Amino acid sequence: MKHLTRRHRYGVAAAAAGTILSVTLAGCATGDDGNGGTDGDGAPRIAFVIKPLDNTYFGAMAEGAQAAADEAGADLTVVAAENVTDDSGQAAKLNALVADGYDCYVVNPTSQTNLISGLAPLTQEGTPIVNLDLPIDLDAASAAGVEITSYVGTNNITAGEAGGEAMLQLLQEGDQVALIGGLAADPGSNARLEGFTKAVEGKLEITQTVAADFDKAKAKSAAATIILSNPDIKGFFTPSGDMAMGIQQAVQEAGLDDQIAVVGIDGTKDQLSDIIAGGQPAAIEQFPYLMGVQSVQACLAAIDGADIPASVETPVLIVTSENAQSALDAFPAPPAEFVVPNPFE
Repeated sequence: MKHLTRRHRYGVAAAAAGTILSVTLAGCATGDDGNGGTDGDGAPRIAFVIKPLDNTYFGAMAEGAQAAADEAGADLTVVAAENVTDDSGQAAKLNALVADGYDCYVVNPTSQTNLISGLAPLTQEGTPIVNLDLPIDLDAASAAGVEITSYVGTNNITAGEAGGEAMLQLLQEGDQVALIGGLAADPGSNARLEGFTKAVEGKLEITQTVAADFDKAKAKSAAATIILSNPDIKGFFTPSGDMAMGIQQAVQEAGLDDQIAVVGIDGTKDQLSDIIAGGQPAAIEQFPYLMGVQSVQACLAAIDGADIPASVETPVLIVTSENAQSALDAFPAPPAEFVVPNPFE
């Protein structure tokens, strides 16, 4: 590992666009008068169907959506699943909103198919549908007559590539790294591992890849085992913020925090705080808040009849000791210097 004492300069990566970007939006609350469609004042009304709000990731999405709706003078109605597997409950809440007839629907489904039947009437009516974060199964949607107007979310391969670029700034060519993934069959986790592998190919040696089920304790245990069995390991990459924290604990308990670099995706508050404290040297922050903003921007453009892109990648940011404080101060919104133009204008 390069002896940089955490002061090495990095390029800030808005990886989805390949350039440095940023956003400035104020938080807000939104109201609902109980009627669907455009309200009596002519303001567009948007239905927002999401995973559980007690999860900080999805709660940040709702915050961003509310901020964008307030800024545009739109009304936003938010309903949420009870938990991440509440397929039928979330579908029932969507059905109730469809009956009310909103101008646009943003859907962050609990599974790739649970909302498809409820969305079919919207396509028949020509109502825009914006898919947020978890992609709806497009083959199943097409078979049911559902047309998705636009998709907004992180490109997981791009996020993984950003993780690889961050790791390359920390290690010497030829150093050994291990990958600790989430669920073995999880497509998002695997895409992030794929992106990392692509970025470091021919530059670092990936010694092994293990699954830790997105569990902090399992990730810590896996990292501890790898450290014991391979004294030459110089880095760990993981697609999860919680797992990054567990891996960092294993590294610290082994007394190797100056010799082994941990890079994880998510950019949680704990990760950002740990970077500031001199723990993890880098993290890849994705922005569920910005995803919420962009989903409402997509709705507003579609309501206005604009021809909008079928898919928009929400950019990610490499966070190091140099920008971690500004990232933490702005959390869950992007830091002030990370400017992201409205992709639907």
